[in-house]
Amino acid sequence: MSETTPMMKQYQDIKKKNKDSILFFRLGDFYEMFRDDAVEVSSLLNLTLTKRHNIPMCGIPYHAAEGYIGRLLKYGKKIAICEQVSMPTDGKGIAKREIVEVITPGTITNENYLNQKENNYIVVIGYFSTSLSLAFADLSTGEFQSTSFRIEDGLEVLRKELQRINPSEVIVQDNINEIFPGINALLSSRPNLVINRYPDWQFDKESCYKTLIEHFSIINLKAFNLNESSPEVISAGVLISYLEDTSKSHLRHIRTLKTYSHHQFLVMDDSTQRNLELIRNLTTGDQAFTLLKVLDQTKTAMGGRLLKKWILSPLIDQSEIEKRHDNVQYFYQHQLLLSKIRDQLSKIQDIERLTTRVAMDKAHGKDLLALSNSLINIRSCEPTLEEYNKYINFWTNDEANVKKIDSLGALLSNSIHPEPSILTTEGRLIKEGYSSEVDELRQLQNNAKVVLNNYLSEQKLESGITGLKLKYNKILGYFFEVTNSNLQAVPEHFERRQQLVNAERYVTSRLKELENNIHNAGERLIELEKKLFYEIREKCKDCIDILQQISQSIGEVDYFQSMAYIATRRGYIRPEITNSRTLNIDGGRHPVVEEALPSNEFIPNGISLDPDKKSFAMITGPNMAGKSTFLRQIALISIMAQIGSFVPASKAQIGIIDKIFCRVGASDNLAKGESTFLVEMSETAHILRNSTNHSLIIMDEVGRGTSTNDGLSIAWAICEYIIDKIDAKSLFATHYHELTLLKSKKIQNLSMDVKETGEDIVFLKKIKKGPAGNSYGIHVAKLAGIPLEVVYRATQILNEIGDTDSKINIPDKNNSGIQSGLFSPEELISKELAGMNLNNMTPIQALNLLHRWKNEHNL
Repeated sequence: MSETTPMMKQYQDIKKKNKDSILFFRLGDFYEMFRDDAVEVSSLLNLTLTKRHNIPMCGIPYHAAEGYIGRLLKYGKKIAICEQVSMPTDGKGIAKREIVEVITPGTITNENYLNQKENNYIVVIGYFSTSLSLAFADLSTGEFQSTSFRIEDGLEVLRKELQRINPSEVIVQDNINEIFPGINALLSSRPNLVINRYPDWQFDKESCYKTLIEHFSIINLKAFNLNESSPEVISAGVLISYLEDTSKSHLRHIRTLKTYSHHQFLVMDDSTQRNLELIRNLTTGDQAFTLLKVLDQTKTAMGGRLLKKWILSPLIDQSEIEKRHDNVQYFYQHQLLLSKIRDQLSKIQDIERLTTRVAMDKAHGKDLLALSNSLINIRSCEPTLEEYNKYINFWTNDEANVKKIDSLGALLSNSIHPEPSILTTEGRLIKEGYSSEVDELRQLQNNAKVVLNNYLSEQKLESGITGLKLKYNKILGYFFEVTNSNLQAVPEHFERRQQLVNAERYVTSRLKELENNIHNAGERLIELEKKLFYEIREKCKDCIDILQQISQSIGEVDYFQSMAYIATRRGYIRPEITNSRTLNIDGGRHPVVEEALPSNEFIPNGISLDPDKKSFAMITGPNMAGKSTFLRQIALISIMAQIGSFVPASKAQIGIIDKIFCRVGASDNLAKGESTFLVEMSETAHILRNSTNHSLIIMDEVGRGTSTNDGLSIAWAICEYIIDKIDAKSLFATHYHELTLLKSKKIQNLSMDVKETGEDIVFLKKIKKGPAGNSYGIHVAKLAGIPLEVVYRATQILNEIGDTDSKINIPDKNNSGIQSGLFSPEELISKELAGMNLNNMTPIQALNLLHRWKNEHNL
């Protein structure tokens, strides 16, 4: 195989059009890779690299390609599948080959590469005028959404959206970093994210609008609350084009585009999501010991994906939250219904992704069998959910849909083989009794001798020749042999083929047909089953819309039953949701810690935060006493309430929270040259600049990364700023006992209760009013196993240092003398200006900056 062969020229032409992909080039029973592709793939997959005519190459069997493709996708690679689509008619030349699919990490539909209970999103980011445009989709489910945000909010909102969506692939407008500085750095900071850069011309407003119009076969986008000038159109149009180009098919399962605003959800930045361990724990990065793991009592893949999505997108609309609580309460109050529906849901497979594979002509026999069985089990849910339908718009409310689904269910049940092959080239696709032609060919293939003997018996009976014989030789094939004594009884439809001394040989048209069928039965059976299977799969496409509606309803039912089940199992209660700013929790418990402890061992605690009274809780006490657990449980209970879950408490009144900020612990970011303290201060700055009086702020040990005096001063000033400027509900845990001297009517001092018995202490894990009397740091050191010599010496030093609280003298923040301290407002503003690129600043950004300076410095 040299560079000049027709086959290699064909390969080169196809590769030029797919430079960014690893080309799987079909040669017979193998996918071959050449040159750089071969070198890279052989290294990644540990395959043997060979050379022919000095061209590096490696290959994999086509029937085993799935495993290799899956491994390459984990490396973030893009794979172009090139198949032989036709053979030369005259036997000369080479097979025609085409790219039939391009698989990327964000466009996977094969269930073997996907996590069952997780979405696989691809995101497009572009800009239009002064807005940032973002669209995302899950090709495997048909979900498609788009949004936009103002230029001044763009980067920060994008950061939060990427954290919430967690895409595996992103397409970004090539020069976007010039308009929104920092986007390239933001994208590069996300591990394992595949980034594609597209030129500006592909983000043309008119062509993107036209793409969407053509895809949805509509005259305008009013149904989606969009028009030609909507920024969302840019990213959505590019995304549809990309998905169609890679899948090489019309995306019939993407039936709608949902537009949304990030203001619809409770905002949680990446630090908050990480520190609260919502879907990944801080230790191993998996789902163990997370809120998701505790709440996931779902029985279907649709319900599991919905749960994860809603945990990361809590609502802020009171009526919508209460609707979810109503649904959970219905199952909670009907335990027999709850038990039945859990059993029935467990028999329903992933209809959402099965529907996608049908729409994209990728469904195999087992997929259609799974769809058939799932439809049967869904119908069995109807009597159970009949009364519940008033709460949720379940699909059975539409009689026309019921008839179509029943018809589809009957078709699949009657047609698909009970143990189908996943390949269309092996047969075993069509059920016995569906096609008489298939049954006959299958009988011929499996029992040719019986078929021939049956025909012989028929001819004996019709002719009356009892001595009629059926024989075979290579020259004549199958034939009837009649002795001379019976020649007068030979029927007219017998054709003489050969005369012998004592007998004559005959054939019939039916015998020739049977012989032909026997010889070609296997091949004809495979082709016929394939043809019928494709026809059946095509009929399934008529129900795509209904199947997607069913998927959504099943997912929601599964979500609500899951919340009801965990509420029953763990004793959760329905929270009261209000539009006030109060937060009252009695007997609150940390859902994850409680799940890990033996029954009834978790010590409950409550909190009352009221901005009109006491909105700021200063919490002191030793390490190991339970401060961090208490802080996190308040945030988790609030999140659970706003996703529609019942909560672990004896009573809970939750005033809707717009943002939650959780800053606990710190770590270095050495790759960016950021120390522990710098990371801590950066996160704190983000909280102070972005929280509102409807937010919940949780901070633990702020200021511990520097000297005692600096840290105390910073922590003190931060507390004052939160209380006086932001007025948010706040829990502030600290080892600086001096902070309990802060004077404000908004502060309540709380501490973790400790019982002293001689030189030992017992952590009671209970919140009490008033500041802690001691840090008990030396006691904790002793419990940790510090050598006793060190413990005794530390006690000696502590006694010599004594209590320094009485020496603290913090000046009044309103004292004008502070202005002549380290920095004046002029100096602070000058320092900030020096670090700005004014040439790239828009008028809106400049106005916002002036407004902030005026508020911060009382100018």
